[in-house]
Amino acid sequence: MRLSRARPATLINSIMKKITSLIVIICAAFFISGCSAQPKTVNVNVIPDSAIVQTQTTATSTVAKKNNPTPVPAPSTPIKQSAQIPAKFVLDIAFAQQAPFGNWDKIHEETCEEASMIMVDKYFAGQQLNETIMEAELQKIIKWENDHGYKVDLTAQETVDVLKAYFGLAAHLSRNVTADQIKYEISQGNPVIIPAAGRLLGNPNFTGAGPLYHMLVVKGYNSSQFITNDPGTRNGNNYAYSYNVLINAIHDWNSVTAASQSEADMVKGEKVIIVVDK
Repeated sequence: MRLSRARPATLINSIMKKITSLIVIICAAFFISGCSAQPKTVNVNVIPDSAIVQTQTTATSTVAKKNNPTPVPAPSTPIKQSAQIPAKFVLDIAFAQQAPFGNWDKIHEETCEEASMIMVDKYFAGQQLNETIMEAELQKIIKWENDHGYKVDLTAQETVDVLKAYFGLAAHLSRNVTADQIKYEISQGNPVIIPAAGRLLGNPNFTGAGPLYHMLVVKGYNSSQFITNDPGTRNGNNYAYSYNVLINAIHDWNSVTAASQSEADMVKGEKVIIVVDK
């Protein structure tokens, strides 16, 4: 019996087909696993830089007071546009909890807003942050807020005012509260501070049901979660919340009904985020 021999060209074609199939399989595996994570195009609202600079200059020239607020021009109407963002991104923001030495007294139970602002300020300043520094900074800002008529809990707008007047940072509210908007801001180097109905966060590190009202810093994201610095717990460094949980929990504090604010009232608060830019 005579054995037939494969012609060289036929053999080469056969090998090439096998290599091509292998490449397709490998690429598909990478795509499915997320290893080939590509930038994503999203639709976002963008505030013109000139408008942000204008509001920063006005706010820092005259100290904003809660009981007699200094008029601050609103940023120009946001421009809707598409933008490309990385598949994942994390800002290098140092962490320290709002009760740096575990002393959860009446003061430190209410300093999530101040702790969030301090973390963001240290990030922009490129300065260190630890428990001792956080405690010292908390005492200074609490005194300043008391001297200028602020109450225990700060609304999102009041937080913007303090970021401008006390820290000299540019900040604005955004009512485009979507995962893509938050990811876009972070990818631009802008930390996002969120006001939240704390009990909707479901953080197991909180005591009891958790805080009625809470603030934290969103500093990064991956394919399914936001990476945060949550000052409400010593385990808050790089704490991850799913997109849905965090977005659902975003609600502003109502200073008018503060004395009688309930959990039901809290979830009626406006959905806004605080975008901070140096």
